[in-house]
Amino acid sequence: MAAVVAQHSFAGFAQVADFSQSDILFRFLVQLCKFGTVGFFLISGFLMGEGLTKRSSKEYLSRRINTVLKPWLAWFGMFAALSLANRRITGRLPGSITDHHRLQYVAWLYDLLFQTPYWFVPNLMLAICVLLLCRRFLTSIWLGLALLLLSFFYGINAYTQWIPMQGHTEALLGFVFYLWLGAWAARNLDRVKQLIGRIPMSVLMASAALLGVGALGETQALDHIGSIDSMNTLRISNQLFSVAVVLAIFKAQRALSPRALNVRATTFGVYLSHSVILVSAINIAKRSPLSTIFMQIGSLGTAAVIASCLCAWIIIYGCSLAVTYVIASRPGLCWMVGARQSKKLAPIPAV
Repeated sequence: MAAVVAQHSFAGFAQVADFSQSDILFRFLVQLCKFGTVGFFLISGFLMGEGLTKRSSKEYLSRRINTVLKPWLAWFGMFAALSLANRRITGRLPGSITDHHRLQYVAWLYDLLFQTPYWFVPNLMLAICVLLLCRRFLTSIWLGLALLLLSFFYGINAYTQWIPMQGHTEALLGFVFYLWLGAWAARNLDRVKQLIGRIPMSVLMASAALLGVGALGETQALDHIGSIDSMNTLRISNQLFSVAVVLAIFKAQRALSPRALNVRATTFGVYLSHSVILVSAINIAKRSPLSTIFMQIGSLGTAAVIASCLCAWIIIYGCSLAVTYVIASRPGLCWMVGARQSKKLAPIPAV
């Protein structure tokens, strides 16, 4: 999730600083974090595999609706309300919904669902439903192979546009394989540990580096054919890069986050809140007296750009984490970040 927030923070900084998102430095920084989405589906699948051993499909889906979909609806509704107010004030949407303006509102809502980070939960819930329907075959390698081919199809479709789409956020079945793979890994954990144990960390790191370079090359290839989303997460090279990075993290066999941070209890809240915080920060920054300074960062060199991107990420992640802790500590509101009333979080760590 830290990687996902980093990608969005870098893109937000690029808007404020008027920094070209086609710049190779920007793409390099984003590519470093491009494992986040596939990685999060893998983790979700791993936890799903664990949960399915204890609950029926109906009970499992009911829990996911309460702990995932309901909080998402609250935050998405808040984000939509803020977006609607902004667009009406700035005149980008008409003040009334008439037959003549209805298509504008439909396009606006479609963009909110598929062109913002909030695309993830509907896609995840659809993927969960697919796997629950295939629960009898969940351990079947043939099911995994079919889902893998579907993921690769979307990677090829980025070039061919057999199914016209703007990016990976519209690939409704593109990530089911990684949910299945996570669930399969949970059920075969000993085998997975033995397999990864035989692979030296240096090999995993080298593979991730080479695949990352290949993913950047594929970005250039998609640019060459005029792709709208040349950094599509479902580029085949990026799918392989993501798996290599996740395997390296798994092989580390230790927490890579600060010990004071309750990752499992705060991650979903960070995801839900960071878009609202990021968009608010962008609007404030563009109208602040410092906006002229931000506009000059791109001309100050590589170090200034990297430092600014990292600062943007730390600020957005830190604010999202603080908001999550505050909401999770309120018994009447904790459901908004997927927390239980009985679950108390440790005090927010000093930053």
